Amino acid sequence: MLRATQRLLLLSLTFLALGGARAAAPNVVILLADDQGWGDMSLHGNDRVETPNIDGLFRESLQLKNFMVCPVCSPTRAGLLTGRHSLRLGAGPNVGGELDVAETTLGDFFQELGYRTGVFGKWHNGMEPDTPEFRAAFDKTFGHLPQKPYVTGFGANAHGFDRATVYYGGGPDKWTRKSYGNKLVSWFHDREYRPDEEGYLADLIVKHAVEFIKERGAQGKNQGKDKPFFCYVPFDLVHTPLQARPDLLARVKNRFKNPKHRLHSAMLLALDESVGAILKALDDAELREDTIVWYFSDNGGLGVGSSLPFRGGKGTLWEGGIHVPAAIHWPAGGFNGGEYAGLLGHLDVLPTLAGLLGKPLKTARPLDGVDCSNALRTRGPSPVHDGYWAWMDSDVVRTGDWKLFHFLNRVELYNMRTDQEEKHNVAEANPEVVREMSTRLAHWRKELGVASPLAPPDRNPKPKPEGDVLVISAEQTHPAALKDALQVQFAFHRHNVGLGDEMEFDIMIPEGDFLRKGFIVSPYRNGDPPVFNGRMGIDQFGRVQATGEGPPVVPGRWERRVVGFGHEAPLLRSYHGVFFHGEAAGRFRVCIDNVRIRRGNGELIDIWRDGKDTATFNLQAPWGFTNVEIKSVPLGELNH
Repeated sequence: MLRATQRLLLLSLTFLALGGARAAAPNVVILLADDQGWGDMSLHGNDRVETPNIDGLFRESLQLKNFMVCPVCSPTRAGLLTGRHSLRLGAGPNVGGELDVAETTLGDFFQELGYRTGVFGKWHNGMEPDTPEFRAAFDKTFGHLPQKPYVTGFGANAHGFDRATVYYGGGPDKWTRKSYGNKLVSWFHDREYRPDEEGYLADLIVKHAVEFIKERGAQGKNQGKDKPFFCYVPFDLVHTPLQARPDLLARVKNRFKNPKHRLHSAMLLALDESVGAILKALDDAELREDTIVWYFSDNGGLGVGSSLPFRGGKGTLWEGGIHVPAAIHWPAGGFNGGEYAGLLGHLDVLPTLAGLLGKPLKTARPLDGVDCSNALRTRGPSPVHDGYWAWMDSDVVRTGDWKLFHFLNRVELYNMRTDQEEKHNVAEANPEVVREMSTRLAHWRKELGVASPLAPPDRNPKPKPEGDVLVISAEQTHPAALKDALQVQFAFHRHNVGLGDEMEFDIMIPEGDFLRKGFIVSPYRNGDPPVFNGRMGIDQFGRVQATGEGPPVVPGRWERRVVGFGHEAPLLRSYHGVFFHGEAAGRFRVCIDNVRIRRGNGELIDIWRDGKDTATFNLQAPWGFTNVEIKSVPLGELNH
């Protein structure tokens, strides 16, 4: 009789694992590591430190061997929450951006199902909520900087989370939680500003996550397990600053002497300890069997860490930056071991969870992610056909078989079945694959509306100089590399770069003995180099701005140049200038008018139209440049 009962129970569990009707919905926990590379766990070869809790979770889970994310933090988080490409959300390819409350998030989805929802850790999808207490702290901290804008956001609770114990920046101090240049604490319990809570940041995150799990577990038992929970834990580890608890630092093996390696290793211990504490809370509440635990990292590892065996790391589009450790554990659903080699990633988490639960997913806007639940259950082919990334001086399209890098003047192709370490560029030997992958890339760009700095814009407007024009002159006595360029600011306009942004301007080099290449008209951030450089920034004529490659400039003829710079989104670019860096000595004279930004929706932002728009700083010419002059001149007097 006992054996018959056991067989019946086994059949019931098998039925549930295959997607049958459930007596109660499973709990869901997402554990998101921060900057953990593939090689940062001992299961994948890390010999500096042991990660037994993470290793144990992976051994008991379905390991996802080709799980893709973004190369930096907040774009991955935005895509995870919504199932939509971060480029659509104003959250990429760079970090930052405020997630629109109109987007349907994981929190919204689970709330609609009747789940209790909580997020504990690093939000990084918008600014702090506006509260009197936070405003007072901001004013006290930055009262001496009246020009510093007070910028707040919706807060995590507005995105479907009943409980939100979070910080809003990228990498605050791990003891004080100070952000904003280590000056102002970012730490909230829901909308309550809590700057005085003490403790190591990782410990606080785990403390509140465990309390949430215990509370929901107890209520679930009392209510017949009909009140499941969704717990999202975006850890702060192992993101910089490199700060560790002394007891964990003492556990790092003595043979490792590099201080940064030791701190990073101690932070990995803290991450492993955090994962262990959350899994123990599930075990203690007897919830582990029927809780979906999905673990992965938001991007590749730091330079001080390891993304091996892959090339590159965080901040790159090599596999080391976007190919991360990931696993799903759900014993009641059949996810308790094995490997899945199909392509999928952070965009697929929301629709796949809906598929695993057998629940309809209704979103306010179309998804880019797809439901991989059947493929994961059956270990069948992935429904994910490709993925697209834009970042700095390249953009990339990847399929299960191939990965194509598009740079300004070349492409590189790698076989993902045989060369995930990206050692062998096989573009020349596979022209048909290059063409097919390039078509995919062009489709992604067009569909997402990316104003790429790597492709010529498809607009060619006529120049219309009128009124005042800007004349910038300089003499160069010696050759200068771009890093040693003369920077001449001519305008200031606070502007958050958008995905579809193009810069356009009228420009003319007068007739005479003037250099016609070796300068860039470019936006920039104070203290940063120009957006355009020798690796990105191509106009509609196919001309590389920094090098002068392409059709020659005709002396005395006005032209209107158009250059995309969507890869800078969503960073602030307030300054505009000309950067002179000629390869040979000579004289520069550049005439400019009608500098503006054209946004993807057609909106025009004027940067410089006439003399009143001129804004400069104290110009100090570097060695090799003399007789620098900037002035506005009526067009009719230009040649007088």
